[in-house]
Amino acid sequence: MKLDRTVTAVFKLGCAAAALFSCSISRADDANGGDRWVDRLFAGHHTWHVSASAAAGGDGSAGAPFNSLARVQQASGPGDAIVVDPSPVSVPPLDGGIALKPGQRLIGGGPPVLKLADPLAPGGPQVVVAAGLSSLPRITNTSNASNAGDAVELADHTAVENLVIAGAYRGGIYGLDAVDVTLRRNDVSGHNTSGTTGFVVQHFYLESYTPFVANDVAAGIPAGWAAILIDATTVKTHVSITENYIHDGFCGDGIDIRGSGTGDITAEVDGNLVTRLPQCSKVRTMEGIGTQVTGTSTLRVSLDRNTEADNGSAGANADSLFVNPAEAGTLIQTIDHNVYLNGMGGASTNGMELILSNGSAYAWLKISNSFFQTNPGDMLEEFNRGEAGSTTVLILDHVVVQNTTYTGGIPSYANPPGTATTPDNTGECLGIGSVGANDVTILQMVDSQFSGCDNNGIEVTNNHPPADGVANPHTIYMDIQRSKITGSRYYNLWINNVTPLTDLKVRVQDSDLSGSTSGVAIGFDQQEATASTLSPLVDLGGGALGSDGRNCISGGAIYDLEATGYNVAARHNWWGAATGPRTGKVSATPAGFSIDTGSALTQKPLCGSSGGKRPRDE
Repeated sequence: MKLDRTVTAVFKLGCAAAALFSCSISRADDANGGDRWVDRLFAGHHTWHVSASAAAGGDGSAGAPFNSLARVQQASGPGDAIVVDPSPVSVPPLDGGIALKPGQRLIGGGPPVLKLADPLAPGGPQVVVAAGLSSLPRITNTSNASNAGDAVELADHTAVENLVIAGAYRGGIYGLDAVDVTLRRNDVSGHNTSGTTGFVVQHFYLESYTPFVANDVAAGIPAGWAAILIDATTVKTHVSITENYIHDGFCGDGIDIRGSGTGDITAEVDGNLVTRLPQCSKVRTMEGIGTQVTGTSTLRVSLDRNTEADNGSAGANADSLFVNPAEAGTLIQTIDHNVYLNGMGGASTNGMELILSNGSAYAWLKISNSFFQTNPGDMLEEFNRGEAGSTTVLILDHVVVQNTTYTGGIPSYANPPGTATTPDNTGECLGIGSVGANDVTILQMVDSQFSGCDNNGIEVTNNHPPADGVANPHTIYMDIQRSKITGSRYYNLWINNVTPLTDLKVRVQDSDLSGSTSGVAIGFDQQEATASTLSPLVDLGGGALGSDGRNCISGGAIYDLEATGYNVAARHNWWGAATGPRTGKVSATPAGFSIDTGSALTQKPLCGSSGGKRPRDE
């Protein structure tokens, strides 16, 4: 079948890209020997010292440091090391920023400015926090007279380590087409006092529940300049951003990495703590860790052991992990051992948002061994809004989601009827949107748990506006195994098809989708007047997709399972009693469609009880 070939090709492409990424990281690690490459790079070059408490007239030696960043920048040459000596915290930091030359290493002298502290969630990674020293290697840039207001401007083969950067006019550290850079164990806070726009969410269509209608967000959504921002427009580069403490911002994102034009980036973002970043009135969103590709750029990025906590502010659009492919870009991203806690803001606050904004972009995102807790909007989102055959692949492996704290409701045609006008930002544990022409949208969920979803557990909405490409969306493919999505306010799993779709394939096995406090446990619905699916297969057991069943399906306030306009295979499942589905709890409409609940199990199976572990250090 055409869909089988399409799905196989997509997964092969994702695996090939992931394998290439892994190989490139391994080669870099083997060749560089960890941080030893930095020491070799600077061997034989000059070391300069600069201190905020030094007297005027110094020569840059350890005994007579320069007293300004401008002087050390002027005196130093490519390949030199620059040491910022600690000064008492009562002394103002070195101001004016510094533009590094190729091969330079900017180092905070003295003891480490950060220390490791306990994880913020049980089983999560340790976090880096301020060491509480009375003397620190501190720099800033409080105006845009130099470096556009950035405290550190990167160049090729540069490294920044052990610095305290506070109160920058724009960003803490910025690199534009800087090849092979390392940023390690820096403390960055109070950045972007100017409210300068940095990351811009690319143009997209915002879905609605009205068939063929969407809101055109033509100008995109601006965010503030990040504490650490990396841009690649024409170069191939490798970036390492490790164990930085980014906190108490003024008006900026945490860490942003953007590819544009023909840029090609491989990046590791590991062990960083991003916390207490508000959204100011000059911008419309805040991204904790943001990744983006436009043009024909490519970004391969690994995020491991990062923590994002207490970000956002009253009414904010605070997106903690933001993934934004657009145009013809390619973005391959892994997120492992991540902890997200306590998002603050309005309904558009998310733990992770993958939004493919437009074009024919490709996104492959895997989240594993990660924990997301307490959020006022959708916790996770996979929105495919390209107009020309775009693809999103989201893989969840041992992911725990707990407690969305907002309910935006459901539409008038749902069970029970509601008043919501859009499926976006309504309090889902995972919201999935299919919008664009010939789009392919894939979810694979294994060994994961969703609970406390204050709206729906997973809602998948297909609604194509004519402005978003001339053809209908092509494929929605879902595979859920050994997982729990339980006790949602409305649907635990809801496929909501509003406009024509080419292929729908849903397979669920060994999972628990029981309990709905106000609605239906599982629903597969398409709107009779406006929707159709050329090739639908829904297999909860005994169907054409090979599901063995063994799901737990019961406890829906209205129905345990409903289908409108779809045939559903649901054999070999547990319905809460040895006698099978309770009378009136399974509904198939209109006439001619059916739900096969044959060979019901007489004993309760595991139903995902082995799934869903909290993140762990490995």
